Amino acid sequence: METPLEQGLKPPQSGPQNGQRTGCGRAGCACSLPLSDRFVLWALRQWQHDRALPREGSTLHRGFKLAGLLEALPDFAIAMDAFLFGARRAMEIHAPPCSDVSRDEAVLVALCGLAQADHDGPLLASLDIMMAPTASRVAAIRLKAFATALAGAGLRLAPAPGDAGGRLN
Repeated sequence: METPLEQGLKPPQSGPQNGQRTGCGRAGCACSLPLSDRFVLWALRQWQHDRALPREGSTLHRGFKLAGLLEALPDFAIAMDAFLFGARRAMEIHAPPCSDVSRDEAVLVALCGLAQADHDGPLLASLDIMMAPTASRVAAIRLKAFATALAGAGLRLAPAPGDAGGRLN
């Protein structure tokens, strides 16, 4: 398995300037997402691919360690287990090398953004629709801890004030 850097999760060398766009321009492609969103997407996919508690030396463990987020890995894994066992239906999560972003992946990244922006009401309401109530509470607590750690590492998921909230499909 590739590490996040090998999968192209490096920040763009230069941002959009004078009408330039980042990524390939194809609708629904992960390459146009901000680095923070791509990290969450990579983590979701790697967790789904591994289907096991992340161990030292695993790709997921190495990626979190490389990003300086190793302490957030347990919160992330518990949140994902809550989705696995508590979701009302199976979530569509693509394989790690896939360039397309599924609706479920976009929703999960957006939920992390809600958690990071302290939008607890919309976060819990969304989780309650998607999951059994007890699982949604666990997922909310763990997503909040994971998203807070992302922010501490400089990976900002929430849109800046005034930005449009729906940047994912």
